[in-house]
Amino acid sequence: MSSNTPSSTLSPPALSSPVLKPLKLNSTGLGQSTTSKEKPAPVSSKLQAPTLSTLKLSTPKLSSPKLSTSKLSPPKLNFALGGSSSTKSEKPSSKLSAPKLSFSLGKSTPKVTIAPAAWSPSTTPLVLVKRELETHDSMSFTFAAADQAQFDFKPGQFVTLAVNIDGKTHYRAYSISSVPQQKQLRLTIKRVPDGLVSNWLADNLTIGDSLSALNIAGQFNSSDCKHKPKLLLISAGCGITPVMSIAKTLLAHNSDADIEFLHCARDKDNVIFHDEMQTLLAQHKNFNVQLLLENSDGFASFSANTDNPSLSHQTGMVSSEVIQQLYPDLKQRTIFLCGPVGFMKAVENIAQESDFDMANFFQESFTPAADNKQQDQLSLKVSGVSDVATVMLYVPDFSVEKKVVQGSSLLELLENNGVPIIGACRAGVCGSCKCKITKGEVKSTSSETLTAAEIEQGFVLACSSTVDGDLTVALS
Repeated sequence: MSSNTPSSTLSPPALSSPVLKPLKLNSTGLGQSTTSKEKPAPVSSKLQAPTLSTLKLSTPKLSSPKLSTSKLSPPKLNFALGGSSSTKSEKPSSKLSAPKLSFSLGKSTPKVTIAPAAWSPSTTPLVLVKRELETHDSMSFTFAAADQAQFDFKPGQFVTLAVNIDGKTHYRAYSISSVPQQKQLRLTIKRVPDGLVSNWLADNLTIGDSLSALNIAGQFNSSDCKHKPKLLLISAGCGITPVMSIAKTLLAHNSDADIEFLHCARDKDNVIFHDEMQTLLAQHKNFNVQLLLENSDGFASFSANTDNPSLSHQTGMVSSEVIQQLYPDLKQRTIFLCGPVGFMKAVENIAQESDFDMANFFQESFTPAADNKQQDQLSLKVSGVSDVATVMLYVPDFSVEKKVVQGSSLLELLENNGVPIIGACRAGVCGSCKCKITKGEVKSTSSETLTAAEIEQGFVLACSSTVDGDLTVALS
């Protein structure tokens, strides 16, 4: 008796190479590809097994599967090896039955651009990939994340490095001079007399070395500080680093910005980013630079329309007259200021005397950290010198009970006695050295990052406080 079971060979729609239209680039990323909307050949829902005596493999028809701009899912392939069972008796055969092959074409998935992961300082160290000499005493260090992550920060902010020197970890904050949303982070660091960390980095850090870091922070930035389209960026010395980050970011992303840049230095050889500023001038018509040189008869004026700087005979020191002469539209601008404390105070006074709206005035103190060797020597000699006023310092949580010199920096006393406090900016602006005075008093020059409630509870910034009497301190 012959079998009445028909052949169930399924002819799958073969995947011919569809005609892919080129992807269109737009301002936010890759566009989507589109093809003609065609339905695939219908597939029978009944799947019947082939007879064991005759095996037929049909040739699949070539057709273009439907690709829509909606969600793309890959074809599903289902395989079953061996013959299928039949209700009728069949003679065994030595032939192997063909595998059943079925296709299911789903909808297409658009290509999604995934943003690079942001750098996490708590898990990923910084690796030095480049070092450049900017001036005879300043150097730029370019880092990449060990996992090639992207650096996300606000222009003007700083990062705190943890540097191990002779078995002891030291923390220092350095402003970022590069732009955000890149896979490289540039810190420009200047040597300081008796500077421990800055000088160590310049002398010892080589390509391939890695450093741990704390979080990126800082209230001085062009994202949080609301500003006008017209800006005046003022810096002195190594205070140029955060201001350069602000300038480069605005020039790259804000074509409406009108940026004036005033930088003060001892002389031309001490101008950090001298060549970089000239490059920016050549690229952007809305960017002008004035270099105010102290050891010169005037200031160097750079503009995008001149190839070489021209010198005008003006005073070499920042003053109200110079500011008014260079920037007659001063009141129409927002000021971002960074530099040494004395310079910052002078510019602030000039702005106030000019009836400038101080709501449009933003500044960050930038005083490089240095070792206080004199303090160390005094601390060692306290027990043998009768005419030096001394007080007692107590830090119960770390078993510190020591006689110290009255008027000493609280931060340095805590560091010298093994208390794990972080002194990052050392200028009263980052808040990393916040601690609590549970008994006694200190004299403080800054409480910028502290809230009114924290001040009421006894919190102070150790870097901006000196010991005035017997003192008990807690870090929490």
